[in-house]
Parts: sequence; structure tokens; C-alpha cells
Amino acid sequence: MPFPLRPLIAATLVVSLMPLLGCSKPETSGPAQAGFDALVTSCTQFLADRAPHVRPGGSGEWTKTGYSPALLKPELSRTESPVTPYVGKIVVKDNEAQATATTQAAAEAVTLTPAHLLSNRTHTFVYSFDGKTWRWQNGQLLTKIPGHNDTTVALTLADVSAMGPKGFIGCLPR
Repeated sequence: MPFPLRPLIAATLVVSLMPLLGCSKPETSGPAQAGFDALVTSCTQFLADRAPHVRPGGSGEWTKTGYSPALLKPELSRTESPVTPYVGKIVVKDNEAQATATTQAAAEAVTLTPAHLLSNRTHTFVYSFDGKTWRWQNGQLLTKIPGHNDTTVALTLADVSAMGPKGFIGCLPR
């Protein structure tokens, strides 16, 4: 390419890319980012601290249920709304395993393995930030059980804030 055309092509590229420079939304920072980071840390710790639990079954047996280490994926986005300038989403993927035994002691002694897989689960939690605090908005649970149809269930705040092994209280804003 002749030398005189190079500056012209460079100028054309710069001018054609200029509209793209301002099209991205500003990066999140400040209280929204700090609060969401704290929420993600709390949720991560809560999930890491889960332990298998043993409960009596319906016909005299005992059931041990446990969860694999969770894969947690947070997303934080700026919106165009002055009322809700940020939204956040946390997706939690884990596996649920279950085994039964005739006695409580036998159930507690079971080491859960992939052979005990009950389901693959994906929990999705959505949050909004009003400029001051984060609030839980909604959630859903997608369950995949081998040999069955996938199920999706809407989660309520009561479901997520429940105490015990079914709840996700550590994934709620404080």
C-alpha cells in the first residue's frame, strides 16, 4: 500500500470506531460493587460450609443427603433505570446425592459418591440495588434427574431464607 494512503485509512478507522467508544455502560463500582461482592462472598462461604444431613425417611429408613461443592457464577450489571441502577444475579450449580440405610448410625456412616447422584441442580437468584441496598427479587431452581424430565420451580423468599439444608440464607442480602 502506498504510504500516502495509510494515514487516510487510519483516520477512517478511528472515525468509524468513534461511535462505539461511548456505547458501553460504565463499570460498576462504589457501594453497588462492594455490596454485591460481600453478598457473593457470603453466599460462597455458606455453600462451602454445607454438610450432609441425615433425616428419618417415610418407611422407617434413614436418608443421608449431601451436595457437591457448588460452582458459583455472579453477574453484576448496570441498568438505565435511576430507581434500580444495578441488578445482580448469582447462579449456583451443584449436585444432590442421597443414600438410605436402615438405621440412623448406618446412614451417617455412608460416604456419598457419584453413584448416589440424585440430581444436578441450578439455582438462579436475582437481586436489585436501589442506590443504597441490595434486595432479593426472585429465584428459580432447575433440577435435572437422570431418566426424568427436567423441572423448573420458582423460588420464593421464604424458600431461600428457610433454615436448614433446603434454604440458602447465606445468599440473601443482609
